Amino acid sequence: MRILVLPRDPNPYQRLLYGEMRRLGVKVAYIGELTPSRTLSLLLLPLEVAAGRITGARVVHIHWVFAFTIPGARRLPFLRRLAYAWFLVWLRTCRLAGMHIVWTAHNVLPHEPVFTDDAAARRALVSASELVFAHSPSALAELAELGAVPRRSAVIRHGPIAAPSAMPMRIPGADDEPRRFLFFGRVQEYKGVEDLLAAFAALPGDVATHLTVAGQCDDAGLRARLSALARGCGRRLVLSLERVPEEKLAQLLAAADVVVLPFRRVTTSGSAIMALSFGRPLIVPDLAALADLPERAVLRYDGKIPSLAAALARMARADRETLAAMSTAAGSYAAGLTWREIAEITTTEMISVAGGMPQAGVRARPAGSS
Repeated sequence: MRILVLPRDPNPYQRLLYGEMRRLGVKVAYIGELTPSRTLSLLLLPLEVAAGRITGARVVHIHWVFAFTIPGARRLPFLRRLAYAWFLVWLRTCRLAGMHIVWTAHNVLPHEPVFTDDAAARRALVSASELVFAHSPSALAELAELGAVPRRSAVIRHGPIAAPSAMPMRIPGADDEPRRFLFFGRVQEYKGVEDLLAAFAALPGDVATHLTVAGQCDDAGLRARLSALARGCGRRLVLSLERVPEEKLAQLLAAADVVVLPFRRVTTSGSAIMALSFGRPLIVPDLAALADLPERAVLRYDGKIPSLAAALARMARADRETLAAMSTAAGSYAAGLTWREIAEITTTEMISVAGGMPQAGVRARPAGSS
């Protein structure tokens, strides 16, 4: 089977998924990259799909819609209307070319606006898709609330983005140092880092803690607000708003006692799965999208700053045995699904909608289809 993928993203998800799918015999080609010009490549997408179909591709796998963002759309809103119209044309072109559209719903709605009406665009995408992948049932429920109900869906849990090295991992809470909290990942407003800094600053003085916030932040206003909040936390906080290399991130995770992900909203979180794969206990808000995370490895709060501060204080005072047990539960959960299994399920589902025969070595598995 040959599939076309849009768009390519530096997120390791695609590299890990397609690396295993290629080992199963699937041929993967990214589209939307024909020229250095983003706009010209966008205009050439229908021709790419037609050429891909002629050369044997049967499936277009869509991950995100940011490829349809036209430069200057923030200043000129009519460009978002134009992008939406072109998106509809492209979806229609895919269907006319005989391609089967598959969408992975990493987000119910884009984190940043792409079209004039992103909810309408989601409904159009789901209507055009023969298969929608989601990482949790809650994502499908949220899509249904938008009026976007897939004709066929499959729930496939998010795989671990990175794995710890073969070296023995430090057990959280194994020393007498102040409890070390960590937030990592791209810093955007919806991730609630402002709430985290406010909660951390509110901790009583007798709570021995340290917090590291590490991740790229491209929003100048958010950077300024975080820097102002950081001044109230003193030396207990390290605020690094730049991209973190994978090696450095592994070191930060290995050194942390607890990972804090204070999302204001979320559809799925590769960061949560990555933290669990390193055996790190988690503090997360009580959101439906995070309900599948293992109870024994997670401390939940109600989404408000006082509740987050209480959760931080509780984990800062937790004994070694409690943190060690949470670490064990985290690692066990993360080991429960491999990228090989995810690739097998994904491939089997795609073959089923494309009407082909299973690839050699691909085992059919139940995937929560509906």
